[in-house]
Amino acid sequence: MRFTMDLKLPPEMDAALAREARRTGRPKATLLQRAVEAYLEERADTRAVRAARRHGGKPIPWSAVKRRHGLAG
Repeated sequence: MRFTMDLKLPPEMDAALAREARRTGRPKATLLQRAVEAYLEERADTRAVRAARRHGGKPIPWSAVKRRHGLAG
């Protein structure tokens, strides 16, 4: 199911979006959809990190993650 909405952007943001749409050959709607998806994923990641910290989880350095998955080089 699709949801349609009107979105009012400041002129300078609309112009930047139009430039990016021309540059990538993608419709503005597609770029906006991807931006919303990225924002929602980032918020979910932030909530997951906060929840882990509340339950005693500790951050893992990126170098350790790379070593654990065989990506260190």
